[in-house]
Amino acid sequence: MTTVSIVSSQPTVPGTYVLLLIDVVERWNVTVEQLLSDEGLALEDLLRSGFRLPREGFSRLIQRAISLTGEPGIGFLLGVQMRVSCHGVVGQAAMVAKTLGEALDIAIAYFSVPSSDLELCLEREGGKARLSLSEKDGRYQLGGVGAQFLLTGFASMAEALTGRKLSGEGVVRFPKPPYMHRFEHLIAGRLTFGGEFNGFIFDASILDYPLVMADPVAARIAREQCKEELGRLGGGRTLTQQVRDLAFDEELGFASIEEVAGKLNVTPRTLQRRLQAEGVVFRELVESIRQQHARRLLAVRQKSIGQVSDLLGYSDVTNFSRAFRRWTGCSPRDYMKAPD
Repeated sequence: MTTVSIVSSQPTVPGTYVLLLIDVVERWNVTVEQLLSDEGLALEDLLRSGFRLPREGFSRLIQRAISLTGEPGIGFLLGVQMRVSCHGVVGQAAMVAKTLGEALDIAIAYFSVPSSDLELCLEREGGKARLSLSEKDGRYQLGGVGAQFLLTGFASMAEALTGRKLSGEGVVRFPKPPYMHRFEHLIAGRLTFGGEFNGFIFDASILDYPLVMADPVAARIAREQCKEELGRLGGGRTLTQQVRDLAFDEELGFASIEEVAGKLNVTPRTLQRRLQAEGVVFRELVESIRQQHARRLLAVRQKSIGQVSDLLGYSDVTNFSRAFRRWTGCSPRDYMKAPD
């Protein structure tokens, strides 16, 4: 059995997943702004290299997409659009592997690069193989839509990598949804609902299928890039992402650079130097966090402008309003009044 797992306090997903979601909801004429506004995100954020979104934020975006489109099966539509390139250097390495089995071995070995809290496991027994995807932390459940997305996506990517129509049995933990008949044509083989795991069972011979873009030289280079990326992420997250996690608390507000450095067991000077190596300045990072949370907190309308101002560390509402107008071109009051 081959397996890997990484657990973090705040698991994240690649920004490319959100780009897939944008492509899907555009079929219902849902705009980028409508989808992202409550999270305080803009398209420019998603296009930044290496951008990652907290998994809870992505879950909220999924639910908002379902609400805006009225399509509960949106996970299947997302999965069909998933491409190997969505997974950065891991996807590149898998793409040029010799066989599908080698591609899965790469995905398993470096799965903490694209995701920080899921376990990918491949087991072989006799003539059968079982690929499963599960959570290592019970606080972060994959859920029905997430399982639809990832399992349909894995199947789509496997067929793209091999250039062949694949068959097998899909297994999911969630019960059969009433809308399933509309998506059965997307499933190659039988799908069992209410199972003990999320994943696939298939003939082990499929693991020996050659990949259409196999390239041994490129594969060696890509594997080295995966190792470098895994080391840089420190178990799933860049230092910038770790600082983002530690710098702001929804109840307590912002931590100082001294407090953040203390939590990371480094000095403030060392923290600043390491952030600079990633092209980030602590002060500017805090400013971007303020902007994102200001948009989100005002959009959900659960706190007053004064409360948001205090939480984000402004000395008075006037200074907050001035900063918010600089970010968005409108006042906090007008932003709260704007239709969803």
